[in-house]
Amino acid sequence: MKLHYDITKQDYIDFNLNYYTNNAVVQRSILTTRIASAVIVALGGTALMYWLKALSVVSVVGYLALAAVCFFGTPWYMKRKVVKNVERILQRANNKQLCGPKTLTLRENEFELAGENEDTTYQYEAVQRTASDTGHYYIFVDEFSAVIVPFSAFADEGQKRDFYERITAHITDEALKC
Repeated sequence: MKLHYDITKQDYIDFNLNYYTNNAVVQRSILTTRIASAVIVALGGTALMYWLKALSVVSVVGYLALAAVCFFGTPWYMKRKVVKNVERILQRANNKQLCGPKTLTLRENEFELAGENEDTTYQYEAVQRTASDTGHYYIFVDEFSAVIVPFSAFADEGQKRDFYERITAHITDEALKC
């Protein structure tokens, strides 16, 4: 099977947002940041107002409101930072080959990804896990790197299903399949 497709900036953004959303370590870190920032603002602000002898109901309510903004605004802010960082990374000259036309060839025991300044062959056993979203398959060949395959690369649902079965054939843990 040979697939020809283009990888766009949006495909890389989607991959990183998928990783951001579905990675347990990242989500735990965000939750910790949310809680810590809210607690620091609420307690720190209240302690500051107490120390300055300006503690009042209004100042406590103000710091609690600011703590709520920190708690609920952190996921939005972090997601925005992910998108901005991906855009910055893709603008660098040495990363220009990440986007553009790609050819993914599935063979008997391996698959090959070819594109501009890129020609990499992977054994099917190298696939650690797969993930997907509404428009892509992500074939992880290590913990942080994945081959991005947009659904637009497939001629029909049958080809898409065949691709998925071949890519995931060597993954024994069903939880690691998308």
